[in-house]
Amino acid sequence: MHTPTPAQLLQVWERGGDPSAAARGLLLLGCSCDDESSVEALAALPLGRRDALLLELRERLFGAAIDAVATCPHCAATVEATFRCDDLRLPDADAAASTLEHAARGIRVQFRLPDSRDLLALENCGDAEAARALLLDRCVFDARFGDEAHEPRSLPHELQAEIAQAMAQADPQADLQLAFRCPDCDHEWQPLFDIARFLWQELHAWALHMLREVDTLAATYHWAEADILALSPRRRQAYLELCAP
Repeated sequence: MHTPTPAQLLQVWERGGDPSAAARGLLLLGCSCDDESSVEALAALPLGRRDALLLELRERLFGAAIDAVATCPHCAATVEATFRCDDLRLPDADAAASTLEHAARGIRVQFRLPDSRDLLALENCGDAEAARALLLDRCVFDARFGDEAHEPRSLPHELQAEIAQAMAQADPQADLQLAFRCPDCDHEWQPLFDIARFLWQELHAWALHMLREVDTLAATYHWAEADILALSPRRRQAYLELCAP
């Protein structure tokens, strides 16, 4: 992985105006991973591996410390938390097997972990039940009771739930939950931390700030955007201070 230039990041931000969080995550990885990492290869990564790479990119771009804000679901108070990227990294994020198996009630099921392609496919589902059924269809390779094959959607609901749990246990990096406690009402809850969505929000704020800097320097010195973006952050800040009244 390499650190994208400011110009590359602005191009990614511009391209990601409409896509979903899953598509934006792929855009971010595409501009930061090595050339041999094709779009197809990145999309096929298990979500935990994708998230581990996005955490690495986040640390490269904005540092190790993360400041998060959440709303208490009980009293609607604003709750702030600070943690580090290392607090979110799990040691076995790269060790997930490509094919997994679960056996119960005499049925043997072979399946793979969900990836970005699945998230993109689920976006058009009308409800959670349809999304679960489609995910089973996409991720289950084979389901058999003896020699009799079963369609994934026909599996008992209890077995479907067990497969979903097996997926989460095999790829815990993809299902990070934070531990929050409200200082006002002492309510405790565990919100999901979506690094793809969180990093894009940070990129959006950075891009707007960077464009304001470009506008100021271009108006003052009549430099081209590419020349301004090529400046080091320290030199760019020095020129901005000279522009201040």
